[in-house]
Amino acid sequence: MLELVAMTRTLVCSITNNFPFSSWGQALFLMLQRVTITLLVLHLRGQTVKGGAFLACYALVLLMLLLPLTPLAVETPLQASNTPAVVMGRLIQAATEDQNRRTGQHGAIAVFLLFGGSLARVFTSIHETGDPLTAGTFAVSPLCSGLVAAQLLFCWNAKAPPKKKKEQWS
Repeated sequence: MLELVAMTRTLVCSITNNFPFSSWGQALFLMLQRVTITLLVLHLRGQTVKGGAFLACYALVLLMLLLPLTPLAVETPLQASNTPAVVMGRLIQAATEDQNRRTGQHGAIAVFLLFGGSLARVFTSIHETGDPLTAGTFAVSPLCSGLVAAQLLFCWNAKAPPKKKKEQWS
């Protein structure tokens, strides 16, 4: 969810600042992907109504943020809060993987593409937006993605630790 929030903030700030689509299009498609995955997970858990409520609330918040009624003074704190959201999301992921001593369901290609893509985002955001806050936010992402990529390499052939059996009292 933290990544969805970060992508939404990036999307809103980029659209309201009239940045070119090439500087925020990735955030749009990743946001759509995250929303779809969230809806599918809720549906598969039998919580389709909750998924519909999530979608309605998310769409309403997104619409409110994109309307010209939202003050410009809201944008900078929104964009600045992306960095902690991205860092927290990746650190939670890295801590979980460290605790499990394996990287779970990650596909190696996805992890390395995410790392490479986050590196490219730094350069494109500097070139296309000229906004130091946006570039700074994207500069933190490759560091966090690099941590996950390093964990993947380190735990490449790691097996899941055996689950402890619950003791039964006779």
